[in-house]
Amino acid sequence: MKKPTCGILDFGTRENGLNSLLKLDDVINSAATAEQLGFSRYWISEHHFSQKSLAWSNPQAVLPILASSTKKIRVGIAGILLNLYSPYHIATFFKMLNNIYGNRIDLGVANGKPNKHAIKYATGKDELDQSSAFEDKFAALLHYLRDDEDLYMDGTGVVVPPYKGHVPDVWSLSSSAYRSNDRIINLKINLSRSICHEYAEQGFAKERLLELRESYFAANGSYPKINLVVGFICDRTMQKARRTAEKFASAGPYLNLVGCPSYFQEKIAEYQELYGVDEFILYNYSVESRERNLAMRLIGKAVLAA
Repeated sequence: MKKPTCGILDFGTRENGLNSLLKLDDVINSAATAEQLGFSRYWISEHHFSQKSLAWSNPQAVLPILASSTKKIRVGIAGILLNLYSPYHIATFFKMLNNIYGNRIDLGVANGKPNKHAIKYATGKDELDQSSAFEDKFAALLHYLRDDEDLYMDGTGVVVPPYKGHVPDVWSLSSSAYRSNDRIINLKINLSRSICHEYAEQGFAKERLLELRESYFAANGSYPKINLVVGFICDRTMQKARRTAEKFASAGPYLNLVGCPSYFQEKIAEYQELYGVDEFILYNYSVESRERNLAMRLIGKAVLAA
């Protein structure tokens, strides 16, 4: 069995008493620690909550800071709420950033829906467009990122700098193992499947992912990258981990893994076989900085360094 890799998904949520900038500082330190421990990626989310100490709402302001604070780990956003933005502006930002920081920027795209106030302020509309508009925006985003010659129009069009530069890895974020398969194949992008978001499908669906891989290869001559987003709590002992998990009982089945390092080592290997993936993006439910840092170190030693 292939050795697994693990990345981190961070919402920027931290313990009470920290303001936005202190939370942001902890996220920056966490990304640097993840790099030292051998994690593959560090992704941050986009959420528009009504919280006075919210670490950020638009993660595009934070991503360059994470890239500047690290050297090798891939950093990215999972995911941009594309319906709130112009695909052209997203393309210009991410393509430039990816080339400044050594082709290690990930662009995750989500069809999420924030609250009505964020929709109104961002778009001037009371409601988001239908799902067909999202698909059109996604296709336009890839066009602006990839099709330099078509955009240039023999000098009469535009350039998304740098011309012929590296395009960031683009990921479709989904809580399903199959609903976005056509998009992934047609747009030649990657899949990040979550089982820790609300209403996410919990079934293994390994056969569907294998089918996606083969259909993608038949259409594009290569295989897509696929990872699994997992909600977790990890501590030195099972008892300590379960005690922390009790604070998040409302998460139900979306808090997928709760345990000690040896438990994680066993479960990640089990998930590799059951889900058919070799990369896991870990979302820590704990909001305590000390617990989060400890969990990364325990998993780094048990899973990544094993």
